[in-house]
Amino acid sequence: MKKTGLYLVMDDRNSHNGITDRFKAIVGLYYIAKCNHVDFHLIHHAGFDMRDYLQPNKVSWSAERSDIPLLPWRAAEIKYLMPLSEIPSLERNKQYVCRHYIGKNIIEIMDVPDWQHIWRELFWELFTPSRIVKDALDQTDVPEHYTAVNVRFINSLGTFETADYNVPLISEKQEELIEAVLKKVAECETTADSPVVVSSDSVRFLKAAAEAGFRTIDTDGIGHIMNPGIDRDVCLKTFVNFFLLSKADKIYSILHADGIPENSLYKSQYPRYAAIVGDKPFVRI
Repeated sequence: MKKTGLYLVMDDRNSHNGITDRFKAIVGLYYIAKCNHVDFHLIHHAGFDMRDYLQPNKVSWSAERSDIPLLPWRAAEIKYLMPLSEIPSLERNKQYVCRHYIGKNIIEIMDVPDWQHIWRELFWELFTPSRIVKDALDQTDVPEHYTAVNVRFINSLGTFETADYNVPLISEKQEELIEAVLKKVAECETTADSPVVVSSDSVRFLKAAAEAGFRTIDTDGIGHIMNPGIDRDVCLKTFVNFFLLSKADKIYSILHADGIPENSLYKSQYPRYAAIVGDKPFVRI
């Protein structure tokens, strides 16, 4: 007997972006399923099995490819592509499969009132950290209360992500960028109500921040999950850092620093959605 409902399938047959874009699509499709009062199912094997890092919480979303029948019976196709002006209508006795999606937040795009609260509630209905993520969080060296300062360089200090966002700066400009951002971290420290912990996608910057006397996350496993050939350490680090940010008292995201070239820093949604998940204040500076 086939399981009815809406299936989101993320596997290696399609290209996928970072974890935040995946979260946006997952929560967005779950929102569509809830609006239609149909079950939601997730199959995520895009570089890794999502269930290794996030377990079902209040919703039994875990599914297998074998749950989706092959020919001659075919599930109805649904696409999560913008613009999406209204919630698609789904029938409760049918099976729908979404393989084509974009990492957009339909709840925000459709101006749903109090969308951040709704998005957070849906996220926690779906997910709870797996044991391996919880164990790693317990082993992190952060104080009970802390202010997170997040910096995303992408490729400014060396290739981090294979996507063509920007290219590494020349050596002299890289040094200037590091010094300028360290000054911004110091500014955050003067206004924070709890000890500052620096988070970044750059091992080099984290080492420079530690040498400057700032508390930092450890550099093991830092990488981008959309890069080919990622290993388990990179996947684990991606989820651990996300929840570390969500547990902070407040999150600063550094986007501008005096004297640095435009687009040297990336307007990442990763810390923003960590703040939404943790219901914490979030500030771009």
